[in-house]
Amino acid sequence: MGINQAIKDKLLKIKESLSGIILEDQFKLRPDMAKAYNENQKNKYRNDVAWIISFLAEAIWARQPALFEEFISWLKTFLASEKVPLKDLKESLELLKNRINEACSDEENLLINPLMESAISVVLSEGQKISIPASDNHLTPVARKYMDYLFRGKRNDALSLIISEVEAGTTVREIYLDVFQPVQYEIGRLWQTNKISVAQEHFCTGATQLVMSQLYPYLFTGEKKDRKMVTTCVSGELHEIGARMVTDFFEMEGWDTYYLGANMPVEGVIKFLCEIKPQLLAISATMTFHVSAVEEMIRNIRSAPGIPSELKILVGGYPFKVADRLWEHVGADGFALDALEAVSLAEKLIAA
Repeated sequence: MGINQAIKDKLLKIKESLSGIILEDQFKLRPDMAKAYNENQKNKYRNDVAWIISFLAEAIWARQPALFEEFISWLKTFLASEKVPLKDLKESLELLKNRINEACSDEENLLINPLMESAISVVLSEGQKISIPASDNHLTPVARKYMDYLFRGKRNDALSLIISEVEAGTTVREIYLDVFQPVQYEIGRLWQTNKISVAQEHFCTGATQLVMSQLYPYLFTGEKKDRKMVTTCVSGELHEIGARMVTDFFEMEGWDTYYLGANMPVEGVIKFLCEIKPQLLAISATMTFHVSAVEEMIRNIRSAPGIPSELKILVGGYPFKVADRLWEHVGADGFALDALEAVSLAEKLIAA
């Protein structure tokens, strides 16, 4: 086992106990916080520290510091929207670095400390970085109206709007690219900046998934091809709307598609691949700490008997956008930024 894997295993093993220790260290440093925090705030603090450790562990395993820097940048923006002073985050990271140094060897700390120091620099840097750029000024009138319906809880009106557009001649592909995708980005940005609640974000995402399901009869517009693809999310991954969109784009291009959904155990994926024997498998991971699960899934699939030797594997999701060539590290054949690129890349890989 390599040192990066060993560090990851160690950090994940101690993250729960370490998060409690960091809280006590913070209280000793800041008696005012100790007096002000209730039990709910204490639990939230411990959970946040555990998350930081999880992201750190995965970034070290993947040899991709950018993954940790991006998470800290996101956290900085989110905590600022929650009115949490950035000095609290800086102090927490410094305390965490000290405690990790105590728990790890000098050799391990040589890999850990540059990431921790870079994270502290991100917190100290001027301004804030929004992980998802603002798109509200670029939304089409239909997209803006659709998002307005979602925010007002009018799911049926949102559905009627989309169906009317499709029946009037707008293609499903255009609806996905010009409405669903930019609206989902904007909803994510608004949640990150605390403009909407997590409940609103979940409602909007669930409503869009419902609307997408109602468009299924309109997908069969292309000439059928003798090609099959399977889409799945790794075990533990619950974000599936991007994977669903990718699957639908392949369906529109005439592929036979099989969408396995979120939180799939690798054994189930392997069994299904052996039965279906597709040319392509698309794997989605939105959360950084699921990247190693993608690598494990691909490794197990490649070595399983009965898997077609010509099977190509694409990966997608936010971590692969952040970290350059991360797709190679997990053993995939390629990475696509979006559904359109996924179809194009898959055609090229299979033709080759």
